[in-house]
Order: sequence, then C-alpha cells, then structure tokens
Amino acid sequence: MTELGPANPEQAIRRPLLVRRLFDVLLEASKPVPASDALKRVAELEPLTPHETSTTASGESRANNLLRFTSSWARAIGWLRKSAEGWELTSSGREALAALSDDDNLYSLLTKKYRQVQRSRRDVSSDAAENEKVATLNRALDLVEEGQWTAYSDLAELTTLANQNVGTFAKDTDHPNGHRVLHADGQVSASFEWRDPERTDDPRDVLEAEGVEFDVRGRARQAQRLTSHDFRDMLAELSGEEREPRAWMVRGSSVNGKNLVPTWLAKGTCSIPASQIRSLPLPITRSEISAIVEEDYSQKSYTTRTEKVAEIDAFVNRLRVGDLVATNSGPDLFIGTITGDPVALKSSDDRSNVRRTVEWHNIQKPIDYSGIPKTVSAKLSSQHTIVDLTSDLAALRSLLDHNTMPSSSDRPLPASVEELSLPPISTDLADDLLVDTRWLQSCVHLLEDRRQLIFYGPPGTGKTYLAQAIAKHLTAPEASKLVQFHPAYSYEDFFEGFRPVAGVDGSGAIGFKLTPGPFRRLVDAARENPATPYILIIDEINRANLAKVFGELYFLLEYRDSAIDLLYSSGDDQGFTMPQNVFIIGTMNTADRSIALVDTAMRRRFAFKALHPSTEPTRSMLSKWLVKKGLPQTAAKVMDHLNGLIEDEDFKIGPSYFMRKSVHEGDGMSVVWETSILPLLEEHHFGEGRDVSKDYSLSRILKKVEGAAAEVSDGATDPADADVPATVNADE
Repeated sequence: MTELGPANPEQAIRRPLLVRRLFDVLLEASKPVPASDALKRVAELEPLTPHETSTTASGESRANNLLRFTSSWARAIGWLRKSAEGWELTSSGREALAALSDDDNLYSLLTKKYRQVQRSRRDVSSDAAENEKVATLNRALDLVEEGQWTAYSDLAELTTLANQNVGTFAKDTDHPNGHRVLHADGQVSASFEWRDPERTDDPRDVLEAEGVEFDVRGRARQAQRLTSHDFRDMLAELSGEEREPRAWMVRGSSVNGKNLVPTWLAKGTCSIPASQIRSLPLPITRSEISAIVEEDYSQKSYTTRTEKVAEIDAFVNRLRVGDLVATNSGPDLFIGTITGDPVALKSSDDRSNVRRTVEWHNIQKPIDYSGIPKTVSAKLSSQHTIVDLTSDLAALRSLLDHNTMPSSSDRPLPASVEELSLPPISTDLADDLLVDTRWLQSCVHLLEDRRQLIFYGPPGTGKTYLAQAIAKHLTAPEASKLVQFHPAYSYEDFFEGFRPVAGVDGSGAIGFKLTPGPFRRLVDAARENPATPYILIIDEINRANLAKVFGELYFLLEYRDSAIDLLYSSGDDQGFTMPQNVFIIGTMNTADRSIALVDTAMRRRFAFKALHPSTEPTRSMLSKWLVKKGLPQTAAKVMDHLNGLIEDEDFKIGPSYFMRKSVHEGDGMSVVWETSILPLLEEHHFGEGRDVSKDYSLSRILKKVEGAAAEVSDGATDPADADVPATVNADE
C-alpha cells in the first residue's frame, strides 16, 4: 500500500479563553466595535500562540476564524448584533454574561445554545440524513460574514442537496444570512424575497453596505466568495478535526508551449505560471490575490482575471500538504503527494513561478491514461490548469495501489468506486406494456451501450408511453423528466441561457440572468448521485432544430470522457462533462417529419428503435390489449385492414387510437374514425384530389372484416388471424 502523506499532529486553540476575551471587549464598549478592531483588541489582551496566528485556506488566522464563528453563534442565539458599524452585545447577551460564574462556562454555554437553535431550524422530517444536510447548510450560512457571499452551487456541493433545494431553503429560511447566497456568477437572485413582509430594501444595497463589491454588470467580486472548500476547512477547524486529504489535477504538459512534467518528476515538484504579475508575497489570501490580479492583469478580460485568481488561489491556499496530485504527459498518468508549502519565485523561463514539492509515486511505472475510469478521464481532459478531483480521490488511490502492486498488469484497472447499473426488464413490465420481454430488454441494452435512444414511428404507436414506462422502471420518479421540443425551442430553453427578469439591478428595470434549463438541472443532479440513472425523455425530438438546441452538447453525448467549455461558461469553470449516468430517450413522429431528415451527427449519437403498426412489437399490441380487456378483435382487424390500404409506412395508423374504452362503447368507433383517423389521412393525401372519406370508409372496412370472419368460421384459414378470436359484428 502506498503512503499518501503524513498526518499532522493536532494543535489546540484556547477556545474558552479567546471567546471570553472577545466578549470582554464588546462588554466594555459603549458603541458597536468594527470586527477588525475587536479581533485586534483580543490579540492585544491575550497574545496569540504560533498555531493560533497560522492561517487557514481562506487566509484568516485560526484565532480570528474561531472568533468569527462564535460571534455568528452569538448572533444566532440573540446575544450579539452585527451591522455595518460593527459588533455589539444585545441586552440578552449582557444579561447572560452577568449570570456567568467563571470564564470557562461561556464557550460551552454558547455552544449548547447555538446547537439548540440549529435543531429548531431543521425541517420536520423522518429522514435523519436530510436533517443533517439542512443542519450543515445552517452551519455554513452562519460562517458567511459581512463583506462575503456564497453561491447556491457551493452550498449544494457542501451538503449534497440539489441546487434548487438550496435555493428554496435560502428563500424560505429565517436565517439572517440568507441574502448572502447568490448565483455562481455573483448575481443576486431575482426571486429573492425577505422573510419579513415589511422589509423592502434591496438585497444588493444591503450587501454593498456590508462591504461586498459589485462590477458594472452586477456581479459580486469572486474574491469575496466562500466556496464549498472554504466551508469544509472552516467547519473542520471549528470542530477541531484535521482536514481530509483532497485530490487535484495540475496540468503541466503544455505550459507556454513546453512540457514541464519531466522536470517536475526529476525535481519532485509541481508548479503554475504567474509570469505577468509581481512576485507573490506568501502566505496570501484570495482577496489579496484578486487585488494583485486586477491590477497586473488589468489589460485582460474579466473572465481571464477571474480564472487566474481561481488558479492561483487553488494552488496556494486550497492545495495542502498531504493532498494527492495527478498530471499527465502524453499517454502517461503520474500521481503524487504534495509535501511542501507554496514558494513564489521568478524562474528563468517564466513558466513555473509558484511551486510546491511533490513526492511522485509512480515515476518508473506510469499509469496508462487510456485505461483510467471515465469519471476521472473526463475531468482530466479539462483545459484548466487546476481541477478539483476530490470526488474521485478513492478511484485515484485505487489506480495507484493497483499500479504499484506486483503483477498488476495482469489485472484490469479498477472501475469507478460507485457502480452504475440499469435493472433488467421484468416479465410483469413487458406484460403490462404488451410487448415482448426480449425486445424491451434490447432497449435497455441500447441505453447502457449508447446512452441515447429514439423511438420512431407513425402517430399512435405508443412511443411516449413506452419511454415513460421504461424510465419509471429504470429509476426513481425524481430522477426522470420529460420535455417536448417544438420549432421555437432553443439551447437557452433546453440547457441554460440568459433570460429576462425584472429588478436585477434593484430599479425594477428588465435585466438578464443566467438560468438553467431542464437538462442542466438534470445533469447537475446526476453529478451528485453517480450510481443513480437520470433519464431525460424528449417528446417530438425531431420538431426542433437539433443542432441549435444541443449546441456543444452534441459532442458530449458521444464523448463523455471529455470536458468542454459551455456557451455561457464563466471564468472559473473547469470544463463541463456529461455524467455517465445521464440517459436520453427521444420520440420521433415520422408522419410529422421523416427520419431521413435527421442529420448524420444525430444518427451517430442515438440508437433508433422503430415502432411501426406493421411490425412487432406494435403489430400485435392492440390484439393483446383487446384480449386483456375481454373485448372482441374487431378493432384489431379494422386497423390491420386500414393499414393495408395505406402505402406509406410513416402514415399507417397506430394502435393507441383504439386502445381506449370509449372506442368500444356505442358509436365510439365511428367517433374516433371521424375525429382522429380521417383528419390524419386527409393531411396525408392533401392535394391528390382523393375522396378520403370514401376510400377509407369505416362501413366498407367493417364489411370486409365481417366477410373475412365469415370465411374463417366456414373453415377457411387466414394465417394473419390464426392466433386471435374471430368474433366480428358489423354493427359494432
């Protein structure tokens, strides 16, 4: 077993003492004390230890982190008030302090009361795991101080709740920091409303008063954002736990035109370029990095600056000693453990200005890049310099263990940790759908192999019904969704795009906000649950301009082990990948638009299954339904005879028109004929000058069917009718 980094010894922070000193400072003050002044005063009253002055990934000292956390607790329980002017004790807080007998009781009492508030905030639910997620969400919101913000996606990643669930919580909670949850691009949610119905102030104005800076497009500074990684570090620090190791990809195969990986392996390092900015003073916070980049990269675009801030901050602050790091050189993948803190310097070629020492584990035995799990290779294909691979940490460890054990080349590489599988088709399901079990199972096999499947055929052949039934069998209801395409459908409707909303800038004027569509929401949910199939049903898929609707997603449907930049990518995106557990089932009405008009790119990415009235499984579907309902076979014979008169396969009539109880009562057959079937045939023969009502007369067809039934009853054999009852009544 390869050792992946030493464990750091736990060091103590004098929590009760420092918290008491903070409250002493506030107790003596006659007016609100600015947060920075309060923290500085504590350090003056109680000199901090080296461990307490050391910084976390967010750039804050551990002592200040503790005091900010506990001040948030005090605010949550009503002991402390925070405003733009500073912090001050409430009357309840002063009374609580007066009642204490010794210093040590304050921290434990504060902790106890805060936990009581946390429990009261939880939604009533029998699901303990869900309650814990909500509790984590509350704890994270407590950590978002004035001058900071976080995103729905950050809280979703932290808690594993869906983005929309986080949005609902932030909107409905009475948490005082709910207004500090924004979209990932820094935009204030257009749907945000204060819980207090009498409160009308604009949330952006409140954020700006608290110190959050916005650009001219209404985007909060990314440097002031708390990410899911920041929350994990802060919560771990708060609980006294050591931070769990993470995994990262650091790209070095093409840095300003040169492959640095051989140098990394030889010298035991990894690095990032920062040639256009001054030598970084380390340690450095994200906010300080942002200020330097804004000045030194002022000639670059907003997206470039944002990406550079994220890159440097990740390498300097988020990567830690003991984390796993991966990189590739051509087809070879190398994995190592970070062993040193970052060092900033000026290199001779300006390609490796910020470095870390690394113990590379498999220099002599590279891992074959082409054989790694797809979940890993998809992220490694991102064009960004640093990519978070923590969700694949176990898979990377397995790869390394497998590679370093004797005779590992004789065994297959380990698969992804969480296995995805589609349940087999049951006989009961096939019977309910009136189709053959083997045919239905072949649809599942196609989904497993291709991930995209289209049912095509004339109207009334049960395409949408089958798609929904298969999706219901393969996954939970919340993991499947149906959308219907139409000629006006676009990429922005389907995946994501800027949509008009009122009041983006607080003035009531119409603005635009990047909004996810149904497919983006499904993909985001699928990414959080890799072992669960997520199925999108696209009804009438050929009625939209598919190249316009899918855009760059066309590529990912076929190449799911790759990452691409989206049309509306922001600067800190790490490339978008299509999870392996996303499946698409489309339906295509060939009477509306021929399958021949579907372009080659579409054909290559989808498997196609025909549903035609003249072939199985559709041909016998109506007959089986009639037997199941105890009805005569009249309708089945009428449909067969009618379809025999229609030459064009794409305009034959499907069984669904006759699979309703009302059709077999009274004059139900005549009604469906006049209101559904003849109009379709009129459209089919439009401009031909044919008398459709006469050529496809129901009474004439019924007489034909009656005659055929009479011949069978006299002993004649009709092979097509050999397996079905021959009861026919011309008056039905």
